[in-house]
Amino acid sequence: MAGTSLPALIDDIASLLDDVSLMTEIATKKTAGVLGMILR
Repeated sequence: MAGTSLPALIDDIASLLDDVSLMTEIATKKTAGVLGMILR
């Protein structure tokens, strides 16, 4: 990470967190769908 500018590093972390939150949202919806089918 040496030599990397701080704004670029912050931008990378922000986009990474954005991806993670998106994947979490999708996983939550899938899990809710599966649980819904099981509970019916």
